[in-house]
Formats: sequence, C-alpha cells, structure tokens
Amino acid sequence: MKKFESVKKTRSTTQSFFVCLLFLFPIRYAHAADAVSLYLENDSKRMKPNHATDRHYTNGTKLVYLTQPDWQWLEDFSVWNFDTLDQPVDTAVGFFFGQNIYTPDHADEPAERSPDDMVFAGWLYTGLFAERAADDILDHIELNVGVIGPSSRAEQTQQCIHDLFSSGEPIGWDTQLDDEFAVDVSYLRQQRITEGVLAPTEKTDFITEYGFTAGSVHRHAQAGVTFRYGFNLGRTFGPGHMSQPDGISVLRRDFEKSGYLFIRGAARAVEYNRFLTGLDTEPLVGEFQAGIVFRHKKLDIGYAQTFFTREFAEQSGKDSIGAITLSWQF
Repeated sequence: MKKFESVKKTRSTTQSFFVCLLFLFPIRYAHAADAVSLYLENDSKRMKPNHATDRHYTNGTKLVYLTQPDWQWLEDFSVWNFDTLDQPVDTAVGFFFGQNIYTPDHADEPAERSPDDMVFAGWLYTGLFAERAADDILDHIELNVGVIGPSSRAEQTQQCIHDLFSSGEPIGWDTQLDDEFAVDVSYLRQQRITEGVLAPTEKTDFITEYGFTAGSVHRHAQAGVTFRYGFNLGRTFGPGHMSQPDGISVLRRDFEKSGYLFIRGAARAVEYNRFLTGLDTEPLVGEFQAGIVFRHKKLDIGYAQTFFTREFAEQSGKDSIGAITLSWQF
C-alpha cells in the first residue's frame, strides 16, 4: 500500500510541474517565430550500423517546443553580467518532454549477462531551459523534473520498438529500478574562439563549452570543444544534442541555406550517475562526436555518432550512439 501511494505521489508531482509553469509564466510573444525540435538517440544497427551494441544507454527521445516570450525575468537574464558586451543579446525558452532507456548488456540473453552491469531503468521527464546569446557566446540553463522506474514506461516503449523491428525480447524489466522522483539542473556556456589561429573564417569556427549538471540523476562537470567546417555558419552554436538541445541556434535564421560537418571532443568529471549505482564508476568519461547538419529555409536536419570511453570498470566494451535531429521553425 505504501509503495502504491509513493508511485501516485511521484506521478502527481511530475504532472503538476508543467501546470505550475503555465500559471507562473504567462506567455507573451516578442514575435511569431517559434520552432519544434525532435531528438532521437539509439545504439542499434539502424542508427549506427558500424558499431551496434544495444546496451546501457540504449535509447533516448526528446521533443522540444521553442519560443521567445516577453518575460521580464528573461529580459533581466539577458543583461545580467553581460554589461560589457557590445552586441545585441537574444533570448529563448524551450519546453520539452523526454524519455531515456537503460539496459544491461545482452538484454535479451540473461544467461550471457554479467552480474556487474547496468540494471534495467527508464527515465521519463519534462522541464524547460532558458538561453541567452550574443554573437559569440551562449548560456544555457536547464531544469529536468521526472520519474525513474516503472512509471517511466520505458519497458513498454522498448518492447514496442523491439516488436516493430522483430528484435530479441528484453528480459529482466521486472528487476528495474523502483519509482523515484528525479530532478537535474544543468548549466552550459558555449563560446566561439574569435582570436588567434582558431579565429573564425568564412568556412570554419571553433566553439568551446564548459558547464555542470547537479541533481538526483547526474552530478558532473564537463568541458569540450567543437570544430565546424561548412558554409553560412552564421551566429549559431550547434550542433545540439539531447542533453543540451539547441534553442537560439534553431531560431536564428541568418541564411536560408547552411550546412557543416563537425567533430566534437568533450570530457565529464563524474561524481554521481544514478544508473551506475553499485558499480565501480570511472571518474572521467570522454566523448568523441562527428556528424553533419544541414539547414534549408525553415528545416534543420542533423545526424551524428557519439563514442564514449568506459563509464564503469566492469564494462565489457566502449559504447556509442547514433543521433538524428529535426527542427522546424514556424
């Protein structure tokens, strides 16, 4: 009975979050340009045929609605500590809904599975982020609120996907993490290098990043750099990805057509990861990402692959994911 009451309370808390937002932040639009973005990440052979794994962080989906409301606190945020910038500052807000799925290796073959591996788990969340950006610097602040456990509906989602593509049936969801309230707060700063040998050219730029995430799901600090090569790069800061989706970069339309190839290297100093509880976690995790982004009028399309170093000592091999991003301005 107590467990049932806890599940009801967790669901009620999550559902109430967006309702509170509607009352706290009545939307008044600065202009009519809004956008929606869809982020899909998966580690199957259909998303990255060169390195199929189907384990650990195995699937993620995030739907984002982007807008530029006329909120006073957003206006205050746009000028806070930006006093010395001799550039106009844009702001944007994103509302999102997402789901992540985690499984051990050999999800459909329990006999082959190591006892020292990730457990089955799902994370269903919602939230919002706020961004401000001048020409060469962007700040991204994000709040995620949701639930980990059976209420995330991760088991049903994975079962549906595996049935659709006639994949092996995952076995072990009855051992997944119990329902628990989950919240994360993230901050990221991206800054284009404007001086020296790495200064932007007509076809290239380098964008540094650093930030942190703190909460009941993840606690880590991160830093990295992205190199882009293409045409009409404009004042964007992409590529976006699920953990830090694009906002202002989607809404800014300096050119009707643009495109670029990119490579990104980053590292996370990890203090806590809820999905690695009970394992010997690695304190430093590296990422290498490569991909392509193309923009035509109001549509953005991107594809990337991300490769990770080991996240825990017992891990049988390195993981990777493929990602597709779609954005539409209206």
